[in-house]
Amino acid sequence: MCNIENKIKDEELLKFLKFSYFGDLNISIEVASKRAYRDMNRTIRFNELSTDEIRLELREKVKNIFETEIKKLTKNNITNQEEFDVWHCDVCKMIKSFYLNEGIEFTYGQAQKWINMTIKYLYILNIYSFDDVFKCLHIPVDNYIFDAVEKELEIDRPRNAWSRWDNYDEYLNYQNDIRKKLKEEKNISPLRWEFENWLNEAEKEAQKVKK
Repeated sequence: MCNIENKIKDEELLKFLKFSYFGDLNISIEVASKRAYRDMNRTIRFNELSTDEIRLELREKVKNIFETEIKKLTKNNITNQEEFDVWHCDVCKMIKSFYLNEGIEFTYGQAQKWINMTIKYLYILNIYSFDDVFKCLHIPVDNYIFDAVEKELEIDRPRNAWSRWDNYDEYLNYQNDIRKKLKEEKNISPLRWEFENWLNEAEKEAQKVKK
């Protein structure tokens, strides 16, 4: 019979998984940003002048912006949806400008994925609860979300790939359409809805690969 004292505690298992996936959580924004970058970096069209040093410098600049800006979401600086949307647009513009200054094409679609996934990871890791702004947070948009939104909410899939989205108003209109539909039909915040439905689409895709 297994000795119950030898069983690993749930908290220890969770800590192990978090460390394995993210790294040192004492530098939480840095590791969340790094993981979020990996979720979208294959879509970046680097040029022949984009050395490893330049790429690292750009990621460091974005991480520094996140260190400053994300903390604003936890200090009652933002109190409503409009203020959050302005903040989000400004952060996306800063990220874009870093890459464009190095001659690298970078879109709002890529920027939203980076910032939105960083916030999502920080929430999952229980680093920040984002209590004051949780209902305002945007869904990280990718192909799984396009599929889920089209199937579950009957909102048309955008014509452009998410990584080629370079009109912020178009992106924000899509977020607002989702928000409106969820409020009317399900009374649930966008990110809460995203947790379940992104996973459903990811699992369906995994089953297709197995077949």
